[in-house]
Amino acid sequence: MGKNKLSTLSTLLLFFVLSMPAMGGVNRYMVFFKDKNGSAYTIEKPEEFLSAKALERRRNQNIDINANDLPVSEGYLTALELLHDVDVYFPTKWMNGVLVEMEESLVDDVASLSFVSDVAYVALGSKLINSDSNGGRKSQKKKVVELGAANDNESQAQNEFIGVGVMHDAGYLGDGILLAIFDSGYEFVDNSSYFTHLFNENRIKGTKDFVRGSSNVFQYDNHGSKVLSCISAYNAGEYSGTAPNVNLALCVTEDIGSEYMIEEYNWLFAAEYADSLGVDIINSSVGYSYFDDDNMDYSYEDMDGKTTVISRAATLAASKGMLVVSSAGNEGNTTWRYLNAPADADSVLSVGASTYDMKRSSFSSFGPTSDGRIKPDIASLGSSVKVVYRNEVTLANGTSFSAPMVAGLAAGFWQAFPELTNMDVIQYLKITASQANSPDTLLGFGIPNFSKAYNKANGNETDLDHKFVVFPNPVTNKRVIYFYTDTLTVDKATKLNFYDLKGSFLRTKTMNIKNTIDPVEIDVSFLRPGSYILTYDDGREMKKSKLVVL
Repeated sequence: MGKNKLSTLSTLLLFFVLSMPAMGGVNRYMVFFKDKNGSAYTIEKPEEFLSAKALERRRNQNIDINANDLPVSEGYLTALELLHDVDVYFPTKWMNGVLVEMEESLVDDVASLSFVSDVAYVALGSKLINSDSNGGRKSQKKKVVELGAANDNESQAQNEFIGVGVMHDAGYLGDGILLAIFDSGYEFVDNSSYFTHLFNENRIKGTKDFVRGSSNVFQYDNHGSKVLSCISAYNAGEYSGTAPNVNLALCVTEDIGSEYMIEEYNWLFAAEYADSLGVDIINSSVGYSYFDDDNMDYSYEDMDGKTTVISRAATLAASKGMLVVSSAGNEGNTTWRYLNAPADADSVLSVGASTYDMKRSSFSSFGPTSDGRIKPDIASLGSSVKVVYRNEVTLANGTSFSAPMVAGLAAGFWQAFPELTNMDVIQYLKITASQANSPDTLLGFGIPNFSKAYNKANGNETDLDHKFVVFPNPVTNKRVIYFYTDTLTVDKATKLNFYDLKGSFLRTKTMNIKNTIDPVEIDVSFLRPGSYILTYDDGREMKKSKLVVL
């Protein structure tokens, strides 16, 4: 399947200009500009062109504003708009260009403009309507459902597979996290009882269809509906996604009617839109390696994280502080076999699919990347996943569903540790996964687990000798914790001090270590639900840990 090795952007663009279809008519093209001259903006005043939320994300992660943050020159866009029969649509500031629809006969004229560097053919025919009408449901008032524990019958097993039950019990359901989904359509989401809370609680913060140019995304296809359900569907006692309290931006980037390179650019446009909304996490259950036009196909050598349009776009999105979660692809049983872009990008969290016995699902694409990196990064359940469509729970297979479950896990984990960067989140999920000590190119670092990642980020497992491990953490309703200690002095009293998060001392407990095998049980029923700091002092050293009491 990918027959052509296209090594550089200039080669890629020139190839498509020279190989554009000869039948004439209106097609879709990317027009790239030489510079951003004439821009009214400067990087010294980013508040004039970046939203407050986008700036906040950058500040929180110490990310500098740079030239690709500057908007495309309005003068160049206006000049194109003034040309007869050239329709201008989505600009991209990150790659300094714009999507247009125009007659093939106009390509040379546009390419000859003094400010144009390249014109690239990206799709056959016209499709964009340049309309921002919604057409979907804005509000449908029903009884607001209060979210409870995640262990609902239909989704319990798959949630527990990655430790989401503990995550929910600790109160981490994705609150305060804005998550974007890029997919093919969200049919029936606006008329399903499993998604009512999204509308009643105003959790959908943006919708945009980049295939046709509208904001009505509740149509076209049900793939995005099922992907969304893995994260956000909820019906008390029956089903819960991994992060039902996240806020959402729903984008249509995949055209189910055809497969052209324009879909990579749709992904780019959506990523810039997500950035402008202040999105924290992008879930991408789409991927590309070959197209309807064979001249656009990629080769395995192109899966180096740097060549394909979508992988470069995903890398740019990650550089702005967004966590990009991408399905590895479902090519494991095909002649292609390997992962699809953008799962090859270095700064993307690539997710493969596994069975319940933690084996690679046969269809799950695998690595390595063409430059020898381990991919996928991690894996989650992708066989016999329970998803929601219309008002029914059904079974589905695919990395399309393992990825959003991980995206929801990441949302809850990031909610617990908001001070982390996007790359920190990826690292914690990887180094605490099931085969972190022996990663491979089938499941990467293995199956992630919330409790393990939480304890690692909390400092409970930073030392290989496990001097001070709190389990379970968060503490269950039994209000008992255990300390596994294998290096403390046996038969020596150790003081355990409890503090609130403001540092105020609450109480001291004394524990006697009898041996290095059996755990020590401490009754913490005196603590109210909340978060606390624990310190121990055995007379040699002091160590601390965070404790969550439910």
